[in-house]
Amino acid sequence: MRPTDVEFRTALRAQAARIDRYQKGQMSDTEFRPLRVSYGLYYELEHTSYLQRIKLPGGVMSAAQAVELASLADQYARGRIHFTTRQNVQLHWVALDRVPEIYERLHAVGITTRGAAGDSVRNVTLCTHAGISPDELFDVAPYAHATHDHFLFHPLNLALPRKFKIAFSGCPRDCAQARINDIGFYPHVRAGQHGFSVYAAGGLGPQPFLAQCVREFVPVEDTLIMVEAVLQLWSERGERKNRKRARMKYLFQRMGAERFVAAVNERYARIEAAHGRDLRAELAAQVREFKPGSPLQPPSPLPQTPDRHLAHWLRTNVFAQKQEGYFAGTALLPLGEISGAQLRGLAELAQRLGAGELRASNDQNLIVPWIAGACMEQFYRGLCALALGSADALHSTDVVSCPGADYCALAISRSMAVAGAIRAQLQAAGLAEQLGPLRIKASGCPNSCGQHHIADIGLTGLSVKSSDGQTQPHYSLLLGGAVGETTAAIGRRLPGRFREEDVPRAVAALVTFYQRKRNADEGFSDFVQRIRPEELPRIARQGASPAQAVNS
Repeated sequence: MRPTDVEFRTALRAQAARIDRYQKGQMSDTEFRPLRVSYGLYYELEHTSYLQRIKLPGGVMSAAQAVELASLADQYARGRIHFTTRQNVQLHWVALDRVPEIYERLHAVGITTRGAAGDSVRNVTLCTHAGISPDELFDVAPYAHATHDHFLFHPLNLALPRKFKIAFSGCPRDCAQARINDIGFYPHVRAGQHGFSVYAAGGLGPQPFLAQCVREFVPVEDTLIMVEAVLQLWSERGERKNRKRARMKYLFQRMGAERFVAAVNERYARIEAAHGRDLRAELAAQVREFKPGSPLQPPSPLPQTPDRHLAHWLRTNVFAQKQEGYFAGTALLPLGEISGAQLRGLAELAQRLGAGELRASNDQNLIVPWIAGACMEQFYRGLCALALGSADALHSTDVVSCPGADYCALAISRSMAVAGAIRAQLQAAGLAEQLGPLRIKASGCPNSCGQHHIADIGLTGLSVKSSDGQTQPHYSLLLGGAVGETTAAIGRRLPGRFREEDVPRAVAALVTFYQRKRNADEGFSDFVQRIRPEELPRIARQGASPAQAVNS
């Protein structure tokens, strides 16, 4: 059911009381940890402050919500905001005694942190172009938002064996990356009926695993029944002792595909018989109430312009909606970072020129839909005034990165710094638009928060001891990762490890080699499959300098 204000208020008071007890020494670190983490609150580096993760279901936020997030960042997080690869927001350097106030202010604009971390149903991710893509079979957004609401105060939520991730893909680009989730949905139409193929048990981390198909077709009205079935199986059979094995992918491997699917089907039938009518009614009500964007400006075509910078940005950062005369403009956020002032300015542009809506993508950018073509130049000029007018979104210079060792206590390397150096190196090469979409993703450790496994070029941070016994940050490289229902692939790891300072040259060498040797319109994943296995490691090592590359 859709959560009530009473449920939220009760939960917020309880969380504020727990924080108060902990600060008074009435609760130990061990007792406090699962309680704070379930609301997205992590220790920062050296435990001197906190990281607050904030959920944006489907990555969608209103202009008013964006303004409030900007204000919170300015007041409590040194004016900085980080957008993650799961359409979340993260505020860093937060003082614990201000957290209850942050929660109250978020609730006032319809945002929650419940389940942003911990052993919970995490943020439900969604195709960035849901409802506006010319290629979509139907709008999957209402089903994603209904799923988020249904499980927010679900009895099993916050008490699972470990985290549980859900994604709804909506278009052929697979913006939601559904097959790296515990349960992922792909839209299909059969005999005029809307439905989903359902995949389960995906996940990245040190041992990546792509979700496998457990149902070829489920009618859309049975979406909640399907998620209930998989979640119940996870709650009942998931590993609760060894957290390193506490993911759905290990349960799938332990049970085997046949037994896993049979167990899901058994629970599906049981839930359908007992609660099917109520779950369908709940979902139908949510779908009926779902409201798409309502733009303020009348539709119009994109402008013709002699300005080469604007023309470049229009080619790479603008998406034509299925609603004729409307477009989505992309604000490229270098490394997913934005200031409070920039977000406030972007919200104002969305309110004035769009439909007052912003969408955070899994590639750490912000998209503003429902902009009439005649307003797009004004939007671009506004972005430039905010220092957000970079072109080449989703191209080689739009590098994705987890926060890395600048923020995260688990990180081995400064992934944001190396990603920034790669971005600078490739900008100097000037090949981004010529190559088309090419995704480079960096993670500061094997946990893959930067989603390096599914990148065209992925980087994994690790440490290597030098001959004098000193530990130095290095990276391993993966090539040819991909997303898509039938095309998803885990990247192939190159042999050897590269020093942090050598990685930008190695990546640039690979990108340049791709530019020289690819066939017409050949994507990077296909290119990697075609080239001889020994060729790409050689190119990477030459770029980094053979004397500086370290053998594994």
